[in-house]
Amino acid sequence: MSATAIGYKMLSHTLAVLSQKQATGKLVLEQGEQQWQLYFFQGSLVYATGGAHRARRWYRAIGQHCRNFQVDLRDLDAGELWEYQLLQRGIAASEMSLEQARAIVHTSLSEVLFALIGQSGLRREWRPSQKYFSTITSSLLLSLTEVEKVLCCTEEIWQKWKAMGLWLVDPEQAPLLKASAHLQENRFSSNSLIALANVFNGENTLWDIAFKKKQCVTVATRALVNYIKQGLVNFRTVPDLPSPIEQWRLAAAIAGPGRPLIACIDDSPTVCEFLEQILLPAGYRVLKIQDPMQGVGIISKQKPALIFMDVVMPKTSGFALCNFLRKTSAFRETPIVFLTGQDSIIDRTRAKLTGASDFLSKPPNPEQVLQIADKYLKVKGDRHPSAIRPQDLLHSRQLTLANS
Repeated sequence: MSATAIGYKMLSHTLAVLSQKQATGKLVLEQGEQQWQLYFFQGSLVYATGGAHRARRWYRAIGQHCRNFQVDLRDLDAGELWEYQLLQRGIAASEMSLEQARAIVHTSLSEVLFALIGQSGLRREWRPSQKYFSTITSSLLLSLTEVEKVLCCTEEIWQKWKAMGLWLVDPEQAPLLKASAHLQENRFSSNSLIALANVFNGENTLWDIAFKKKQCVTVATRALVNYIKQGLVNFRTVPDLPSPIEQWRLAAAIAGPGRPLIACIDDSPTVCEFLEQILLPAGYRVLKIQDPMQGVGIISKQKPALIFMDVVMPKTSGFALCNFLRKTSAFRETPIVFLTGQDSIIDRTRAKLTGASDFLSKPPNPEQVLQIADKYLKVKGDRHPSAIRPQDLLHSRQLTLANS
């Protein structure tokens, strides 16, 4: 039996059981490091979220169904189900109609189910709980019949995806069209190739491209199929965007003085950008350095209060760089945290011997990054975004949440 059939039947059966039992709580589905959550109230679906690009999915759904949505983000809980809280707040403020909110729930569910259908070894865990549902908008709940309809439609899209030979392609990755003489030989004009390269530029995921082109993901990707088969397309893993709440905190942090500076020394710009997206909303400034040798001069001038450092880099290693910095008076006491995929006891021991303060495995978990930053540089008093006065936010408390 194919992975598609297994995933589809498992999901259909699980949804039917939860509906029959009128279950309330959260269904957690995991594959490797990926995790998705489906929330239920008395057997009906509340919201589906999770995966690598939770915020990107939200912005796409908002951009598709309620483009000019604005909402007051003060006092919003940044924990679980922030998307559902925004829907409720938008309806209450007449910024969003009930029909628009339901369409957003449908769109999010469809993307989550698309990610799940092709998985054959999903781990399932049911967590019964009432804590996620202090308030419920009953008219937003999706019945089993409605969820099954979304599942059936999504499975049809997945079958088209497979028929195009894309079963190994993740639409949450960003395609990058290679510059190649082969491209000049095909029937497209130079202008057409430039247009393709501008769209498939390694920055937007296939889901993002489909949204911007206002097409189904299979239709939007069809232009790439021949290039993919010829090996003329690279796929990049891109970080998620800051959530609306993180945007608000970022605006608050920018308005606040004296934010601590954290350096990221890593030859991968993706890693530095990922850390920046985590740390900026939390009230820190970020110094991104790709060249470790040039970085020594930069950090000597900037004097960061904390340094995240890759172990394996060109020209030098993190161990050698850390050892060098520890011999200088300016960085003898500066917290230095290694970021690496080499997470063995030997590596950790060597990191300690060279003077590292801490050690995080790649890819770092956002919560762990913030815990490390708070551990060594706890932002106090009015430096923290939550302590910024509303009148200092330069109107940032109301943000347009849709991607332009």
